[in-house]
Amino acid sequence: MNGLIFEALKRTLKAKGVTYRQLAERMGVSEPTVKRIFHERNCKLDRLVEICAAAGVELENVLGSMNRGPGPLNHIAPEIERRLAGRPALLFIFVMLSEKFTPEGIMRSQGLSEASMFLYLRDLEELGLIALGRGLSARLLVETPIQWNFEGPLRPLFEMTNKNFIGWAITHIDKEATFVSFSRRMRPETAEMVRREAEELAERVKLLAHHDQHTTPEDGLTGYKFTFAFGATPFPAIMPIGPHPRDAGAQPAAPAKGRRPLPA
Repeated sequence: MNGLIFEALKRTLKAKGVTYRQLAERMGVSEPTVKRIFHERNCKLDRLVEICAAAGVELENVLGSMNRGPGPLNHIAPEIERRLAGRPALLFIFVMLSEKFTPEGIMRSQGLSEASMFLYLRDLEELGLIALGRGLSARLLVETPIQWNFEGPLRPLFEMTNKNFIGWAITHIDKEATFVSFSRRMRPETAEMVRREAEELAERVKLLAHHDQHTTPEDGLTGYKFTFAFGATPFPAIMPIGPHPRDAGAQPAAPAKGRRPLPA
């Protein structure tokens, strides 16, 4: 049991960005002492409460999150993805359910009637993705998080949703959204460092959201979307520049070889 508690504590520290050194300073002990406690995974209850207080989390929340951290990625069968591709609304309902939205929450955010929500849920049940309970209750039959095939039949829909989100973010800058877009030249090693940092930030966001979902009432949660794209940019593919209109004899430049356009 102690091992599970300390694994949950480590996830909490990572989610909050608290290092062992910072934890030690808050507790008034040495960093080696904190490291020894986590290595041995054993301490008295009052010390455990002290660690939680220093980490800024309630012990009951740590206990409640044991064994419920984000697990390995899971996949949807290709045939199911193909059928969802033909029904965008059904896909979006399932995506929201997999992101821990309740059917009632989806109804409110989308302005759906109870009848429509029930019919969508029944269609998902027929695909083997959920199990209907009483009323509008539904249980996922697919473990989350889900890794979708971005090169499969759902790609156009995921491109559309991200384009829609970016368009919304641009029109809501400084109000409800943040949009940052720029290009810089740098060494590949620097770019790789930035990529790793972006992945670490994404994992921290997922852990923070996971913790909130297990410690916050449904009406206290708001859905947020994060989209981050970063790569060696094929500028002719995203910002094409043709010959000048008055350069009648020029031929359009051939695209650079060996580079594929990045998905939107």
